[in-house]
Amino acid sequence: MFSKIVILDGYTDEPAGLGVPPYINTYPRLIAGAVWLVDKNIDVRYWTIDDARRLMDEFLHEAKTSDLVVFIAGSEVPGRYIGGRPISFNELYNIASLLHDRNKILVGPAARYGFGHGGGRRAYSRREFRGLFTDIVYGDVEIYLYDLLRYGWEKAEPWRLREDYRLTDKAFRYGAKIIIQHPNYGWNLIVEIETYRGCTRWISGGCSFCIEPRYGRPLMRSITSIVEEIGELYRWGARHFRLGKQPDILAYMARGVGEDEYPKPDPEALEKLFYGIRTAAPGLRTLHIDNVNPGTIIHHIEESIRALKFIVKYHTPGDVAALGVESFDPEVIKRNNLKTMPDETIRVVEIINRIGGIRGWNGLPHLLPGINLLYGLPGESRETYRINYDYLKKILDRGYMVRRINIRKVAVLENTPLWMHRNTVKHLLRKHNRLYEYYRVKIMDRIDRRMMERILPPGTLHRYLYVEKHVDTYSIARFPGSYPVVVKIPVKIPLRKIVDARIRSVSAKSVIGLPS
Repeated sequence: MFSKIVILDGYTDEPAGLGVPPYINTYPRLIAGAVWLVDKNIDVRYWTIDDARRLMDEFLHEAKTSDLVVFIAGSEVPGRYIGGRPISFNELYNIASLLHDRNKILVGPAARYGFGHGGGRRAYSRREFRGLFTDIVYGDVEIYLYDLLRYGWEKAEPWRLREDYRLTDKAFRYGAKIIIQHPNYGWNLIVEIETYRGCTRWISGGCSFCIEPRYGRPLMRSITSIVEEIGELYRWGARHFRLGKQPDILAYMARGVGEDEYPKPDPEALEKLFYGIRTAAPGLRTLHIDNVNPGTIIHHIEESIRALKFIVKYHTPGDVAALGVESFDPEVIKRNNLKTMPDETIRVVEIINRIGGIRGWNGLPHLLPGINLLYGLPGESRETYRINYDYLKKILDRGYMVRRINIRKVAVLENTPLWMHRNTVKHLLRKHNRLYEYYRVKIMDRIDRRMMERILPPGTLHRYLYVEKHVDTYSIARFPGSYPVVVKIPVKIPLRKIVDARIRSVSAKSVIGLPS
């Protein structure tokens, strides 16, 4: 029935999970793995949207000679990217239209929560894609494809969600070799690893804007299955890994999941996981994390400190614990069911600095917090902007380091509580647009720049940087990992070369370094 399947990766960016190069998210591996579980002889061709843009005629020819085209899309929390540009709504619509006579399915966050297209705007509803695709898979793609290939279209159910990881773990292992088709393979490719799915705060509804609690009760992968997947990826050449496909790494195997929205961390389980990864991939270059719920740390300080110490023991330096702070305004926090009050957040920043502030071999501190700030949430007022700035200033004045302060307008996604308040969001962002721009620039100038001076002070040797692109007379290089610092080198260095740089000066979002 199927002899050739084409994957078009339009890239994904979710609260838990990144798939914009140099990252590869879980979706391509699950798709390929489910296919090869059924028939290892099926030809699976992987394309990124950037390669398709560059070679559109070649891509269309390959897609038109296939039995199925799988579109991956969903940049739900969009940012600014150096490594690639996610597919736009118009591109998705146009490419799918050009393949009108092919079987096509849409998967990823866009299929489940609508197509996000920037902060401050509501997502396109997935209903707008009806008639364009053979199926819109808003369940789990590995289950859908496994049934499609075995039983046909009538038996494939696009709404089915996994109830355990038995099939998924197999698909992860079988699909590991798809990474060799990624354009960043053999270079700075970072593989996003899923440890569990869902948010422990689902029992209270979670944050108003977030898609993760909508999956329901969290499902945990076993330590063995994660380690085996990483071992298989390592065998196929992966050297950079991030445990980023979860809302809170400290909640992995935590005690009380499903009973408490802030379950107690299990430091020993995390130690076994990280030790197992190091054993399975002894020559890895990057082992980082992503999300940490500050509420978990505040509710369980002792266990969280032990868990963070284990992470620092086994990971690689330059790591970032992205804290979903969203706002320091108590009114916004209450109205949107956020996680920690302002003084609690400062306490969390202090704890992470104390454990992870020591500098590692690559010139970066081992583990630093990252802070997200969202604007447009219900409860916001003009005072919100001043409160947020004042608390960031407190963090700065107390001598702490924050790797990055991510300021953005909230994206309103289908099937989240915020969808019901989308008109309020639109009104707030229009009303406060000048304030947003004023404080965004003020934070960059007065906070970000001074933070960067602490993280990479002039004279620091920043090691193991991949040269990714040229801009004017500069080479742009970054360390492969979570939220890497952009290093501008004022000389043309061949792309893909690995260099060290001595930091000369800093700005709010980047540094200038000389090759060393």
